Amino acid sequence: MYPIQCHAGFAMPVKAGKMEIVGFHATVDLLTATSEFAIVDDNTIKPDDKWGHLLGTIEDQDGIIVYCKGLGSIDTSLDFVFPEPIKTRYGISIYGDNLLAGSVCVYVR
Repeated sequence: MYPIQCHAGFAMPVKAGKMEIVGFHATVDLLTATSEFAIVDDNTIKPDDKWGHLLGTIEDQDGIIVYCKGLGSIDTSLDFVFPEPIKTRYGISIYGDNLLAGSVCVYVR
């Protein structure tokens, strides 16, 4: 299990192509507000694309793999390890609200 990374070695939670998602971790930015995180198997990723997308909204999205919400002043991070890996068809795009920049990691196998 390893986090998806860019060529420079920084965590890059979006990527095109088929893979197996094992888990994710995201740190909440403002603890007084609610937070949201979603992983989408995005069918708008073209086969020659290298990366997925940062989505502005989760509405009207197909292929939602994970959608979780954190409560203000209770959840300091959003994370989960799946019992079995989840396979993607197109690649990963993510949606996030009130998450610390650079703290989102998607772990694959």
